[in-house]
Amino acid sequence: MSTRYNFPPPGGAPNANGPNPLRPYYTGSDSPLQSYYNNTLSSTSLEEELAAQNEIQSQAAAKELASYGLVKYMTLAIAAPFEVGQTLLQVQYLPNDDGFNGDEYDLAEQARREEEERRAREEAAEKEYYERTGILSSNSGNYYSNQYDGAGAGREGYSSTRSRFNQDQYRREYETSSTQITSGTATASGYVFRKSVYDAETRPSYQVPPIEGGVWKSISDLSKHPTEGWMSLWKGQLTNWVYEMLYLLAQPTLEATLNDTFDLYDDTIPLVHLDHVGPNIATMMTSHLVVGFILSPLELVRTRLIVQTANPLQRKYSGTINCITTIIQEEGVSALWGGVNLFPTLVYHTLAPLLSNSIPLIIDRVFKLSAADSPVLYSLAELGLNTIELLIRLPIETVRKRLQLQIQRTGGQHSSAATQSKKYHTVVETRRRHYVGMVDCVYRIIKEEGGHHKRESRTTTVKDADGRVRQVTTTVTQRPWYSAWGVRGLYTGLGMHLTTNLALFAVGAVTNLQDEGDDW
Repeated sequence: MSTRYNFPPPGGAPNANGPNPLRPYYTGSDSPLQSYYNNTLSSTSLEEELAAQNEIQSQAAAKELASYGLVKYMTLAIAAPFEVGQTLLQVQYLPNDDGFNGDEYDLAEQARREEEERRAREEAAEKEYYERTGILSSNSGNYYSNQYDGAGAGREGYSSTRSRFNQDQYRREYETSSTQITSGTATASGYVFRKSVYDAETRPSYQVPPIEGGVWKSISDLSKHPTEGWMSLWKGQLTNWVYEMLYLLAQPTLEATLNDTFDLYDDTIPLVHLDHVGPNIATMMTSHLVVGFILSPLELVRTRLIVQTANPLQRKYSGTINCITTIIQEEGVSALWGGVNLFPTLVYHTLAPLLSNSIPLIIDRVFKLSAADSPVLYSLAELGLNTIELLIRLPIETVRKRLQLQIQRTGGQHSSAATQSKKYHTVVETRRRHYVGMVDCVYRIIKEEGGHHKRESRTTTVKDADGRVRQVTTTVTQRPWYSAWGVRGLYTGLGMHLTTNLALFAVGAVTNLQDEGDDW
């Protein structure tokens, strides 16, 4: 019996859709497997499936980001009153002894104005007397002028004296409206020279009295003030949330990009698990510094919004956008990043992340401690290093916030806008004279606010603009002996942070001991 085979034709492979010469009953298009590959695994279907998966992942990431943003906003809202209270303590000016907020030049200016007022009142009273008694007439008018001509002034000198008295030169921070003048040494032009920042009689109605306690006292005084209230405890809340969210998105992205560029380990790996931590620390510090510098205008805006008064009549900035635009108009774009705030910004955003991220590394590499083997010692070491980090960071933060309040006047095109701008009124007393820089701010705080405040109640005699004499009593409280420390002004709010660190230490120690007991 002979078998007949059908071999492929010499011209090439047979048609894939035609009968197979080796398997005459097989048709390629009728295969279920071939149909599956042709229909479901085509390139178009794969692209659609990948696009659908990417869309699902994008929606999940957006939902996760929105959830995190909501949780972050609520967390910052809980901590906002404490941040506001600490900021007010850090920026308020509490000078030593007499409590004068100024310098020798301010005293000389005050004496000059008072002397001009006295002379103007004498001349006006003398002229009124001559006019009332009829001595000064058309014939005797020259007598009044001649009396002054003999003194080298004359009527022209009298007019110049009055004009000098009414001039608005050197408008310093002592100006307040006439409705706010309750007592004190007032000039005829509506200015008030405050003898002491502790004098309640000459304090503006929108300003909180000097806060002599801690953060809780600051929160209480601000919430009870007539023009502030509870809502003032959340000043700058939206600005702070925007800053934190942008920082969260930008800093890890930049750090990961730098690590990929230099072929380093993934930034999600803790530093304690790396053999060579130098390059990763460098990329970490660089990312924090660059992002912190770019977002520093939001920190500037937040500080100014917190410290400004909430009184609508004296409030300068209505919100975040208005604050940024006003700063650009009055101080220039460079004031948002440069000027007196440049160096403190660079120092803060370099040291703060370095200190906080180096604590676990120091405990592991230097102290040779492990949280699993020695939980109590590890917690003690962490508490000590956190305290050292706080002692280094807090003065930098205090100086930086004080410098952020300084309106950086510029010349040229911004001079007219700055002259016509509304004055920046603060809810607490701040230093009237500007600091030159970061070092000068530290020196002035130690010199002017770091001594022993030994003051007592005293009664002074003041004269109003209309000539009435009144008695004003200034009551100040005695400070404890430990307030004589010269650096106390640099560490306002230290007690709150130490209490927080102690609470975290106690919780961590108890948790570690419970875990150790469960292992047994």
